Amino acid sequence: MRQMRSDAVDNRERVLAAAVTAVLREGQKVPLATIAAEAGVGVGTLYRRYPNREALLEALEIRAYLIVIESLTDIAAQDATGLRSIELFLERTIFTRSDLVLPMHGAPETSNSETLALRTEVEQRVAALVARGAADGSLDASVTAADVIVFGAMIAQPLPHVDDWSAVARAQVRIFLRGAAAGAAGDSAAGGSPA
Repeated sequence: MRQMRSDAVDNRERVLAAAVTAVLREGQKVPLATIAAEAGVGVGTLYRRYPNREALLEALEIRAYLIVIESLTDIAAQDATGLRSIELFLERTIFTRSDLVLPMHGAPETSNSETLALRTEVEQRVAALVARGAADGSLDASVTAADVIVFGAMIAQPLPHVDDWSAVARAQVRIFLRGAAAGAAGDSAAGGSPA
């Protein structure tokens, strides 16, 4: 496979970064000319790499899954409980939210095999964190990987007119973790707090 020239790599990254911002701001239908202008490249440069809107959105989704997988890889390598690992994952989700163009955040559903494989990998890695929590007793047995993924998607999408979304999202994470902790229902009823 031929190596991309450094200016082509720079252009690609500028286009993807501008596209993420534009899609999160204006949705999937944002004009490609707007993205090119914000990236500081010509429309022709954008179209040479991404021949249509679907190709660009696909690239954004792949980029987002790779960011999530990198986070999950770092977290899995740490010696932390399952509950703490999920907390770290949700914190990374808040931190990287402006790069996450996923199906719940503007990317269309896809049948692309690379994208589907990455999505499956994310699901498996989150399931491994949930299994870690079940094995070490830190996580309630009813919590699923889907619960964590859906909640992560929710906190990655700032509500309009909320001044400090990071603070609001972190408060929601604390509530989620209290509910996800092993014995949470009993601890809450007794007036205590989970570990």
